[in-house]
Amino acid sequence: MTSFSVPPDNRVSRGGIHAANNTYSTLLQAGRDINLHQQEPLPSVPVPTSEIDAVRRAWVAEDGEGKEIATAPEVLAMLGLDERVVVIAGPPGTGKTAAGLRALSELRPVLPGNSGPRLRLRLEHVLPDWESVEKDKFLLPAGHGRGYLLDVSGESARWEKPEVAARKFLGHAEMLRKRGSYLVVVAGEHGWPESDPVLGRTVVRAVHAPPGDRIARHHIEQLFPGVARRGWLQESVRDVARQGEESDSEDRRAPLDDLLRADMHPGDAAVLARELSRISESGGTLKDARDLVLRWRERVGNVFRETQDSADDRALLLAAIMLEGHSPAEVLAGARLLLGDQKTRGIRDILTGRDLVTRLEAVQAKSDGQRVSFSHLPGYPAAVLRHFWRQLSDIQPSLIQWVKQLTAPKGIGAGRIPQIADLLAQLAVEESDLRPLDVAQSWAAAGDAGQDGASRLLARVARDPALGPEVRTKLRSWAGQGSLANATVAAVVCQGSFSKEYPRQALTCLRWVLGRGEHDSAVSVAEEVLRAMGSDVRLLPRVWDTVNKWLTEYQQPDDRNHLAARRAVLSLLRPSTEHPAATLLVANALEHPDTADELVRGWSAALSVPTLEARCEEVLTAWAEAVADGTLDADAVVEVLNRVIREHWMTGPLSTFIAGRAGTGYTAQSVVDLRERLILRWNDPRPTPPGGQTQTLLGPAIAPEDDSSLRTGTEGAT
Repeated sequence: MTSFSVPPDNRVSRGGIHAANNTYSTLLQAGRDINLHQQEPLPSVPVPTSEIDAVRRAWVAEDGEGKEIATAPEVLAMLGLDERVVVIAGPPGTGKTAAGLRALSELRPVLPGNSGPRLRLRLEHVLPDWESVEKDKFLLPAGHGRGYLLDVSGESARWEKPEVAARKFLGHAEMLRKRGSYLVVVAGEHGWPESDPVLGRTVVRAVHAPPGDRIARHHIEQLFPGVARRGWLQESVRDVARQGEESDSEDRRAPLDDLLRADMHPGDAAVLARELSRISESGGTLKDARDLVLRWRERVGNVFRETQDSADDRALLLAAIMLEGHSPAEVLAGARLLLGDQKTRGIRDILTGRDLVTRLEAVQAKSDGQRVSFSHLPGYPAAVLRHFWRQLSDIQPSLIQWVKQLTAPKGIGAGRIPQIADLLAQLAVEESDLRPLDVAQSWAAAGDAGQDGASRLLARVARDPALGPEVRTKLRSWAGQGSLANATVAAVVCQGSFSKEYPRQALTCLRWVLGRGEHDSAVSVAEEVLRAMGSDVRLLPRVWDTVNKWLTEYQQPDDRNHLAARRAVLSLLRPSTEHPAATLLVANALEHPDTADELVRGWSAALSVPTLEARCEEVLTAWAEAVADGTLDADAVVEVLNRVIREHWMTGPLSTFIAGRAGTGYTAQSVVDLRERLILRWNDPRPTPPGGQTQTLLGPAIAPEDDSSLRTGTEGAT
């Protein structure tokens, strides 16, 4: 097990090699040690402060009849008895996630080796980054003093072998005990093998949830006290003890009592409280509050009744939502695009029709003449879009096609792709419908802005506990399909947040795309995304380890994964100032022979594929240029390439690189210089150790890639 860190003077020495001009040394030093040979655990993210505050300060412990809800206390009791893994199972809407966080937040363990006071755990969400929970090998995180929450409620009912999955989670208990940490698994109503005497021993069944209206009121009261000072909400957060009292008159009735319902989902009630606080801060009215509680149903319904006979006004409403922030004239143009109305209006119609601002105000938009806005009605655009999607379902295909036209590279809404992506993601999650994601293929083929939008849209839905497993499965399916559009969007989504939250699945998608027969635009995108992942010092160990496993696992040339693995190596080895993965790897090889061996193995594997000869030659030339400008350390490059030359002297790209190509009139000076370095080092006598292999400064020469010793199974293969 090795790690890499850079000394303060930015020079690395080993066996006489001195690395100067290491451009990215400060990057590594400012980040953290890179351990390229240790399996990374599943990713985890800190629980937001807002969630922790909610379960600590605004907890509702009783059901509608005033009886204590036992879920959180039972979990806390089990954790207090040194159960390191506890499972909460039950149907949606029973507050399982909140109960798990509540128990973990109240636990005060003494950490191993710590004789001081009991400490609060650091709470983190674990992300389920696997393709198959039963088949994949993965490590669960086990940091010191952590309280982990893992939500598998969206997939547990579909597990083929629930006993296998359960044993994986429960088997982590001993490691957690050594680190003073705990894990709470949130499962669905079905799936976890509760009847098994061992696997069901630490299951807590969630049955009841607090009434939604009490959750909303308590959140407002404890977390947003400013709301209570507004007259129109003051009565709605009055002391619960008064709720049983009869009102003397209708006037004393709480303004929102008829809308804050006990059957609200706990999560929805918490979100509602936060949104009501925002209306209060912006000086909203009681009508605004009622609209928000109703999710704007009444206002949207009124608008649709008033525009029942006017397709023009309904199209204008949709255009205003999608093009919020644009001018009224641009919104009108978007509406006409939806209607396919390209005819020029007569002067009589223009002079006698309603003015545009009046029409916009009729559909609840505000306009100052320069821009159209719904900022005064937060949540209203999403409610309108939801109404169109649900109540006028025949419009769905036309609506998606129109969004593609609006957001084309030269479309009116090209600059609104991030906001439209958020609207469509919210629609998909709320409707449990993947069809709003159909715009992603068009966006992925539409340049940087479109690719960013596609990544944003799909990554957001992929995080959803309910819809996420289906989306992640679909992405893997798209990656392996022949369709260029589907393969491209599968590669595109692997950039940004998805690669950090689900790196294992991102790498699987990229492997499938990199295995395409032709080096098309989808493969180019996948190579760029893989370089970006490899240039993140937090992801590089996982990326490099996974790619090396591909090399050893996929040995048959007729397997698409064989080509994918070798393309992946070349992608990571291509130097780039924007994506310095190659620089990081070569610098690591200076300190660690294992990395040097892997670089030689990677080059050898890529050079053995005839269809990659041109790409190999390009990367070799790029290495020469990188040595010339100081991006790659010259001594390390010479050592690695000389070891490769011993195995592949007659291989086309290497012979061309060393000896040149007939008919070529000019060779870059950087290539000439690197050739000279290689020849000089080749002729430099080295001591020969027992066994006859030449010992280089970067470690011993390795056997060719078909050596059976390289084909060892490794835990965590993707």
